[in-house]
Amino acid sequence: MRNLLLVVFSAFSVMTYAQTTDAEAEAIVNLLGVQKKEAVAKLVAIKQKDSAVFWKLYDEYQKKSAVVAKSRIHLYEKTAMSYGSMNPKIADSLAHVFFDNRIGQEKTLQEYYQKIKSATNAVTAFEFYQAEVYILTQVRAHIMQQIPTYSEFKKLTGMKD
Repeated sequence: MRNLLLVVFSAFSVMTYAQTTDAEAEAIVNLLGVQKKEAVAKLVAIKQKDSAVFWKLYDEYQKKSAVVAKSRIHLYEKTAMSYGSMNPKIADSLAHVFFDNRIGQEKTLQEYYQKIKSATNAVTAFEFYQAEVYILTQVRAHIMQQIPTYSEFKKLTGMKD
């Protein structure tokens, strides 16, 4: 599992150092999707009778989640590009876009928890939820470790308020 997550983190590390195109963001999200699916297969005990419906719903979830993930990649870049001209208006705008992105991700996760629960059972749906939260938390933590906070950026570059 750790090796799988390291590969996922490597894909996101690349994006933190250069501006990505839509095609590159799509490729990163697709790579993450494949790797997440492998991780979910190891973390969620799916009964044989529920396998087909679970994976059908999971693939739908991945497609819907990809939109939010691509948006988040571009948001990280926009944030980094804004460091040189940061002001209260930009900071507030970025915060609100991050809130909206996170809420969208949580709504999609909740929607598919409900769909999986209805199609299989609550235990399988809960395992799906746990696996996704675990993976998303690990990925977010890794990304945030790669990106300096605005305060750290100012110290590193000698910027003054």
